[in-house]
Amino acid sequence: MRPLAFWSGIVCATLCGLVDPAWGYAAVAVLALVQLAMLGRAGGSVFLLIHYTTILTYFSIAPAMQIAHDVDFWDAGLMRTESHTQALMLLVLYMAGVEAARLGERDAPADAMVRRDGRLVELANAQLLLLGCAVFAFGALLVKPELNFVARGVVGLSGEDNNLAIDFIFYSTLPKLVVLLCFVALAIHAMRRRTLWSWGAACIAFGLSAIAANPVNTARQILLIGLLPLLIHLLSRSRRWLLAGLVFGSIAGLGPVLNLISRGSIWGEELRTFPFSQDFDAMFVVAGILERAPIPDLGWGRYLLSAFSFFLPRSLKMFPDFDPLGWSAILGNFSQSNLSLPPFTTAYFDFGMAGPALFGFAISAMFRAVDRAVQADRPVSAAYLSALVLLAAYVPFMRGPILGWGPFAASGLIAAFIAGSLSSRSRRASTRVVRRHLPSA
Repeated sequence: MRPLAFWSGIVCATLCGLVDPAWGYAAVAVLALVQLAMLGRAGGSVFLLIHYTTILTYFSIAPAMQIAHDVDFWDAGLMRTESHTQALMLLVLYMAGVEAARLGERDAPADAMVRRDGRLVELANAQLLLLGCAVFAFGALLVKPELNFVARGVVGLSGEDNNLAIDFIFYSTLPKLVVLLCFVALAIHAMRRRTLWSWGAACIAFGLSAIAANPVNTARQILLIGLLPLLIHLLSRSRRWLLAGLVFGSIAGLGPVLNLISRGSIWGEELRTFPFSQDFDAMFVVAGILERAPIPDLGWGRYLLSAFSFFLPRSLKMFPDFDPLGWSAILGNFSQSNLSLPPFTTAYFDFGMAGPALFGFAISAMFRAVDRAVQADRPVSAAYLSALVLLAAYVPFMRGPILGWGPFAASGLIAAFIAGSLSSRSRRASTRVVRRHLPSA
């Protein structure tokens, strides 16, 4: 029933978009809500739940409102209807690819999702190890306090230092995510054991997390990748509507408020654009690129390889010329260079209109294995925490760009491996050796 509702809805969204892109995005919003309602029961795909929540947040309501009211950002001016329509078609193709990878897949019964992995056991002193790791990671933030305890963009962080990006990863991003993932692991332990010591350790880790990852100087990607795993663990197999509502509310509601209070007041931001915001219109830049930049020949994978080579030094970056956000036509049409580009648009530059659909199919197929790993009673292992981090990282991944998202996601996976390794270990299967010619019991 759910696939039928999706394919019917995607046809309606396409037809509405051909008439008016604002109506097309409105139809995508309705489609996302219908899919979330059908995914609300236990046993459904956690990835699809996160996927449609992200679609609803960034790719539906905000673009529809802002196109209808002729809103523009970054001094880029208004885009033609044809550009908005083509951008909508890329989104529709990506959504179709995601669902195509799920054809024939059935939701598992709720009781079948609960099982323990017999090859892993939780360490007896796991909470002490996790708390010590959180304290150590918090101490690493004090090595360069100007990166972690001063509002970003205020005190001498202009980017003139070539080592600034590396310093941010090793002295800010990675330690913060280690603190957050240790807190997530300790919170899971506390809810399972319900002892005074376990709750005390979780509270201490929470205090360290609140200081380390406060919104004044912490990127929203870090907050999502570091804290959303706990919500996914708690709610993804039970109160699924609540999980979707919390993700949407925290990004679309709490996020702007925190930005205004913590950083916006320092930078002189005002509420003059409320309720319109470029933060929730992920398609405005896409339409701008499609309209104002000459689309080159197909890259045949070079754009995606360039984007996913974020872990390489700048001098070794693969295909450095294949970065759409670095085109002079883009930099000349927008008043800032810190732009976001959804990854399915990068796939479009590589493979044309088939690119978003193929990219969505590949991403959804990969997350089928991640879906099976999310089970509430599994040991808090590196694999389990990594699965939670991947699901959480999908939200900023869709917002893009890949180059900006990559260091946060990679640091989150490293932090998940560290916290999971301190929490559990593999247990060797016991074997019984019976010697020949000797009686055995």
